[in-house]
Amino acid sequence: MANTRIEFLVKSPIKEELYIVGNVPALGDWNPAKGAKLSFCEECGCYTASKLLPIDSNVEFKVVAGKSWEHVEKGTWGEEVANHAFVVAKGTKVEIEVFNF
Repeated sequence: MANTRIEFLVKSPIKEELYIVGNVPALGDWNPAKGAKLSFCEECGCYTASKLLPIDSNVEFKVVAGKSWEHVEKGTWGEEVANHAFVVAKGTKVEIEVFNF
């Protein structure tokens, strides 16, 4: 199966080390210690990462702070949020906003 580069952009009010943890090896296979680290981009004001993922694969992920499920993303009022999900296609750019941890 061929891979394609996927761009992740995460808007977050929290300025900490952030990671994407998901159901594929490139995102840590749900292990926060192996998640993909996001880098803060001064130009766009978002956290970003770029990963090669298999085309047509179903990907689910969450954002965590500090490589721990204790600091998984939450909704506006601190509620649990569903996994983010998408199917990998060429040119995919995944943009999300995290409100709390």
